[in-house]
Amino acid sequence: MASIVAALTLLVSPPRAAGAGEEARTLGRALDPVVVRTADLAPLGERRTERLSLLRFAGGELVPVPFQVDPMDRDGQPIIPGAVEPVFDDGDELVFMAADTGERATAEAFGAAWEAAVEIEVRDPLDGGRGWVYLASSARPRRSERRYVVYDERLHRASSDLYQVDYAFGQNFLTALRVLPAGGGSGENLLRGTRMRGQPRFFLLFGHWSPVFTERTSITEVEGVRNGAVRAIRRVRLSIDLGALLPELPSGTVHTSHYRAAFDSPTRFSVPWMALKSLRDFRFENTVDFRAEAAPDRYWDTANPAGLDFGRGEPQDVVADVDHEWWVASGAGGAFLQALVIPKEWRDWGVARGTVFHAGSGENGSEPAQAAGFSLLNMTNLRQPGAYWLRQATVVLPDARQPGDERAALAMLHHPLLTSVRHMRGASLGRASTH
Repeated sequence: MASIVAALTLLVSPPRAAGAGEEARTLGRALDPVVVRTADLAPLGERRTERLSLLRFAGGELVPVPFQVDPMDRDGQPIIPGAVEPVFDDGDELVFMAADTGERATAEAFGAAWEAAVEIEVRDPLDGGRGWVYLASSARPRRSERRYVVYDERLHRASSDLYQVDYAFGQNFLTALRVLPAGGGSGENLLRGTRMRGQPRFFLLFGHWSPVFTERTSITEVEGVRNGAVRAIRRVRLSIDLGALLPELPSGTVHTSHYRAAFDSPTRFSVPWMALKSLRDFRFENTVDFRAEAAPDRYWDTANPAGLDFGRGEPQDVVADVDHEWWVASGAGGAFLQALVIPKEWRDWGVARGTVFHAGSGENGSEPAQAAGFSLLNMTNLRQPGAYWLRQATVVLPDARQPGDERAALAMLHHPLLTSVRHMRGASLGRASTH
């Protein structure tokens, strides 16, 4: 009888292969970055970055993967510019890529060379997929030489293996976007440039006044860049000069984080009381203008889910006044999604993001350029002055050809990966803290 039970046990639970992890990686989101608060790394007992390695367990081995620790200020914003901090504190950020997670390691995977380690579990809140990495300390750390993105301050260019973007010198608008072959594109520059045009109308003592500002006339100060193995952060201060009658300038600080597949620009923007009090109308558009010879074939968003065609001669029915958060352009040159997140208060007050879409050739100036973007509608509904957070993000979509292919990018924006940290000590794991 005992032999029968043993045989059935072997059939149901076959012996573990040599070098296999405790659990297989099931995390499917390959393009997402992962950010861990350093306060959660306290169980490691080590804060000196020079002694740290980030490791994945795969094929029975611990393999180093790229990571960086970015110092943050008291407001949770990156400290830029600045050298790599030798010691991190509780307010900093550990950053790595979800694609670099591996199997769950056994305790035996760590030899005597590792003084301490914590397990970082990464979990997809949508489907429960999981993967693991290990932050370990040692007098002789093991580091990956791979860098996912580099910002060249001489060329004003951010580059990964999936895309390149060029910024205008001393400005915060783009002059080039290339989706590279690894990202599903041709590597050709898609852009004539990114454009911004705003025209508020104020009522002051002497009557109405309507100044115009653009991406070129905004006051811009590029304060610096922090390059790391996983992301490159560019900080810019922006303000809009509305003239001597409104001396308190609307202003903001932009921190653009360039990752392997995306660049993300959270912006803290202030709205002065006087400007808001006297505002009677506000027209605003932010667009991506495409080169005619490299323009995408298709466009879609939630207001136009069936899609629109660039370069099409006959008129198209464009829904332009329905609030939406993202749009996608796709063609032989590549595909990407652009998102604009506005504060919840704005949406509650009726502010909306409209569709801007032009299908003309635009090269001879007789027709609008082939362009796509957002407008801001009902801005006179703003009720309170003060500081607000806006977020603009661009995500490369290697396989996007039709509506629905944007889901992975939207998951990255709306359902960030969750992390939990456990102390590894021998065969035991410490208490998890999930975020």
